[in-house]
Amino acid sequence: MPRDSAAELERRSDELSPGGVNDSGDARAQQVDLRARLERLPDGHPSSPYRDDGSRKPPAADLAELEIPLPDELPSEEERTNPDGSWDWKGNYLTPEESRVADQALAKCREAEGRDANGHYGDRGLTAAMRRIEAQLNHGHLVEDTEKFALKEPNRFKEKLAKVISDEPDSDPAEIVSRINDGVRYTYTYADEQYSSGVMEVCGSLADAGFEMYERKNVWVDESKAYQGVNSSWMDHESKHLFEVQIHTPTSWRAKQEGHLAYEIIQASSSTPEERAAAAQLQERIFGGVPIPPGVSDIPSYRKEGW
Repeated sequence: MPRDSAAELERRSDELSPGGVNDSGDARAQQVDLRARLERLPDGHPSSPYRDDGSRKPPAADLAELEIPLPDELPSEEERTNPDGSWDWKGNYLTPEESRVADQALAKCREAEGRDANGHYGDRGLTAAMRRIEAQLNHGHLVEDTEKFALKEPNRFKEKLAKVISDEPDSDPAEIVSRINDGVRYTYTYADEQYSSGVMEVCGSLADAGFEMYERKNVWVDESKAYQGVNSSWMDHESKHLFEVQIHTPTSWRAKQEGHLAYEIIQASSSTPEERAAAAQLQERIFGGVPIPPGVSDIPSYRKEGW
């Protein structure tokens, strides 16, 4: 069955991309190449735009025709701070004081993560600690480019703060920002057969290193099928900083990356209900194709009392 041309895929991308993001020539050329790679996936693959019989899947899931960019394929985003010190981006807004609170929190994230002004690491900091833990694991590994993505991008951090402030308008922004757990974040992966024991191995190693678990969410048991993995939050009592550790199989990690654009569309305030519905269908199809590791239902969820 003939496949669509790169030009046709680019046209569809323009129609589906909210807000006209990434419209530089290099980014557009890169996205066309990525979508062409998606076209070459085997028919019936969860992220392929074609069924097992070679026919194209229904247009309600047209978003699946895009190759979802991985984080290291996305261009960096510039700060959106206004002359008065306020911040706005994608329909989200922080007052000058709220933006200042976020900037202070981001500085603490950079300090806790551990690299120096030249981007080098020593023995201190969370990233060095995660590497030491990785060296102790029997089978698990940190994902590729861990150091590059250990810190949440500033606009994403402020976007998250703005959304929580919108939901809790009477709360103190400084208190809200202290609850954001993914300003610094890490991901370990295990093969399916080692995954369930691996989750407990990582959590045990983190506790042995002196970190305190505040929360562990076993999302594998969530019937929504819009995400698969284990997400956990930890307190570093040395830096007084919360950080996130996700634990995935290689397949669930890749699915998370493939579903990134759909997640962004669902979260964006500028998205229409139709766009959100199509994105949700894409997420469910991507994660519905992720194999469930044996014993995963036995991984207990946890939340620290009072947190």
